[in-house]
Amino acid sequence: MELIDIRMDDFVSHIVSGETVTLGFTMLTDGTPPPVGSRMQFRAYNGAAFVHASMPASGAQMSYSEASKSATLTITEDQLEGWNPRRTLTFTAPVNMDPSEVCEMLSIVYYQPRYEAGNFSVLVKPDGEQAISARQVFTAKWQDIVTGGWVYSYDVMVQANNQSFAQWKFSSAGLPVGTKIYANPWLDVVHDAKEGIVELATPPGDKYFLIPGQEVAISIQLLYPAASGQSPAFESLPNLMAFPR
Repeated sequence: MELIDIRMDDFVSHIVSGETVTLGFTMLTDGTPPPVGSRMQFRAYNGAAFVHASMPASGAQMSYSEASKSATLTITEDQLEGWNPRRTLTFTAPVNMDPSEVCEMLSIVYYQPRYEAGNFSVLVKPDGEQAISARQVFTAKWQDIVTGGWVYSYDVMVQANNQSFAQWKFSSAGLPVGTKIYANPWLDVVHDAKEGIVELATPPGDKYFLIPGQEVAISIQLLYPAASGQSPAFESLPNLMAFPR
């Protein structure tokens, strides 16, 4: 597999100091499967704390080094297809950042089994605001007869804080790899939970307009892998956040 480039969705991402944020990036390759032993490393700087990165549903492992403040995603088994080009990175920014400065929070380093193939910076400016609030309510769970896995159902409520938005999205990062969306939601699926993150976004148009002071509820059901069983932790979507698009 040949790595061509890694491109953040925004060259400089506007974030909120002290908050957890999920950023998207595109991984451009020649489309062939990554070899066993290749790896993607996320190195945190300047007080940032790594939380999660999307990863293949099978044949890969994530490890974390407290000493180097880095997480490494390693391909451990033969892959049948290339990397999903649309990927995510979740981290917590430090508090009391200078809102006037652009800061490197992390770097993404890609390694082939025997050499470094590229090093890419994640740049942020902490002058953003929490434009959309999100909260959740766990509503039910039941066992799926076909797979043996457990389905957990949630209502996610989103609300614009200071201004209206026609286009918005919400995500939850840190789910067990192999999780699936159980029933088709009425929002567009950007990430389907298989790589540890679910992200839903509004379709084109202004059908789902967010107005300050008025919550919009979205029901979502997730099917967790049978090997994960039941867990009280599954009653809450991890790292839930909402943003304008």
